[in-house]
Amino acid sequence: MINVIFIHGINYQTTGYSNWLFQNILCQYGKILKKKGITEDEIEQKKAQFVQKEILWADVTTDLTNRYLNLEYELYGKKKGFWNWASKKIDPLALQIMYYIKDKGDKASGAMGILEKIDKSFKAITKETKDTIIVAHSLGSVIAFDYLFGFRKHSLSGDTNVLSFITLGSPIPIFISAMGHVESDLTLPANIKSWYNLYDHEDGVARRCKPFFPKIDVQDTSVRTGFFPISAHVKYWQNKQTASKIAKILSDM
Repeated sequence: MINVIFIHGINYQTTGYSNWLFQNILCQYGKILKKKGITEDEIEQKKAQFVQKEILWADVTTDLTNRYLNLEYELYGKKKGFWNWASKKIDPLALQIMYYIKDKGDKASGAMGILEKIDKSFKAITKETKDTIIVAHSLGSVIAFDYLFGFRKHSLSGDTNVLSFITLGSPIPIFISAMGHVESDLTLPANIKSWYNLYDHEDGVARRCKPFFPKIDVQDTSVRTGFFPISAHVKYWQNKQTASKIAKILSDM
């Protein structure tokens, strides 16, 4: 069995957010194998080895965000207008980013941090099956990157075999550059076999990763998810090109 672990970006997610993408990955994967002359029975057996898993981390920030929204938008009377509506949508997202940047999830106060939540979820998922594929979007890719490369006390166990790290719409280069490492000398940890970075040129958040990691064979691959910067950024989860590219990665393993 192989765990396919999905990690979402900013905003709140509920169980099942990766269903469409996972099912379409399997569909495209089956089509690729069929073209290779593999029988239907063998295809179904190969598809069955992949087990969908999701990590939900945004609940770590729920109480903080609700308290903020109550003070800013509810307690002293509701404000009106388009920009107020927009800021009410944007504020929680900005808060999640800043919450994570502040201390990378290492909480001294006893409150659970984001990386601690990721760590607990990973350990539960990989308790029996160590072979893993990680698909992470947006800020989720940054969180996964920090976790996989072991930058904090909560990090991936060395006995977990990451067959592929797949990032979608990732701003990792922005984050590492802000930390003072524009051109990183990092190499892939021994238990991570490959890194594929899928991005849309129209995505206002996504960046190519290869130029920033000269010692890592990052495979930057473009996909078409949308026309407008924000729309392009959020549509990886419902995009056939994304599913097709990931299916190809799985078929080449």
